[in-house]
Amino acid sequence: MLPRSIIPLAWRNLTENKRRLLASVAGTAFAVTLMFMENGFRHAMLDSMVNVIERLDGQIVIVSRTLYTLAVPYNFPYRRIVQARDFPEVIGTSPVYVVARSGYWRDVRDGSLNRICVVGIPLEDDVLNIDEVKNELVALSRPDTAMADALSRSASFGEFAAGQVSELSGHRITIVGTFKLGINSQSNGNLVMSDRNLFRVFPELAGKTEGDSAVTVGLLRVRPGTDLIRLRSDLQAAMPADVRVHTLEEFIAKERDFWDKVAPIGTVFHIGVVMGFIVGCVICYQVLFSDISDRIGEFATLKAMGYSNLKLFRVVVMQGVYLALLGYLAGLAVSLLLFGWVHEATGLPLDLSRNDPLAILGLSLIMCVLSGAYAARKLLSVDPAQLFA
Repeated sequence: MLPRSIIPLAWRNLTENKRRLLASVAGTAFAVTLMFMENGFRHAMLDSMVNVIERLDGQIVIVSRTLYTLAVPYNFPYRRIVQARDFPEVIGTSPVYVVARSGYWRDVRDGSLNRICVVGIPLEDDVLNIDEVKNELVALSRPDTAMADALSRSASFGEFAAGQVSELSGHRITIVGTFKLGINSQSNGNLVMSDRNLFRVFPELAGKTEGDSAVTVGLLRVRPGTDLIRLRSDLQAAMPADVRVHTLEEFIAKERDFWDKVAPIGTVFHIGVVMGFIVGCVICYQVLFSDISDRIGEFATLKAMGYSNLKLFRVVVMQGVYLALLGYLAGLAVSLLLFGWVHEATGLPLDLSRNDPLAILGLSLIMCVLSGAYAARKLLSVDPAQLFA
């Protein structure tokens, strides 16, 4: 009989005072929302930092030994890509040029200069898996042309459109179309242009000969069925020490790990989630401790009727579970609204499905159960006579 009464009693205790219930759920929902938003910003940041890499059409990449993130490009000579062609498993190679720090676009509205990321590709190769770019290769082959990211920050560049003419680092450029890629924490916008047009704007990348051109990413396409790990190892052994060879998946993971575990911004988001958890623990503890204090006589009666310390403990813990579930649902609803608003305002790829919703639910339950267990000590440390007194 006693076990069947535990859960309803916990629910009645939590919901009896509707005003207190609303305040309790709101406080817990705030902590849940904070964890959702911090974790969402973290995943959005990580996803945005690998946007370009994920759209490269290849299986193996060659990069400079000194490259630690694509947001700060370090280059290597084109001849390293030529060397990779000696391997029979390699059926195609392409250089990709990235200018992330020295490209400045003039805003046609007020003439201001804003930094923009520029990606140069050889048009004769199928390098980028972006349909809009593939459809405009003929237009991109014309001198002094580029395509612009429609998701670039409008506050910095305005709205890009086909036919728009402005300047890129002092060179007149015509926009021949737009694509959708997305911004990141290091760049407010993106341009894609042919390697020949890129060399006109940034001649220092061209080098004196083709073999000297400064490549950011060497993209290799390999025969189907090739053992990528073995080929990567063989290529690395054959290459000089000035380059590193990765599979595309390894390169993506390396980029994400840098921003998540090395760069300060990743640590900030992790701390944000921890702070949300701590705030939730404090709020939940205060709610449950206050409820226990108000019901001290009722709990004394239950103890006198034969309720053990364990059963009273379960009542309080179940209150914490109910509070966690209600706060989670409310926090989830608020987070969905905020995700949509932030995405529209910033262009960051906030996606609930990549935000570990079950992990946040688990943290919410742990947060409230721990708080309930700590608050229940008030009941477990005294006998019924003291409680009635």
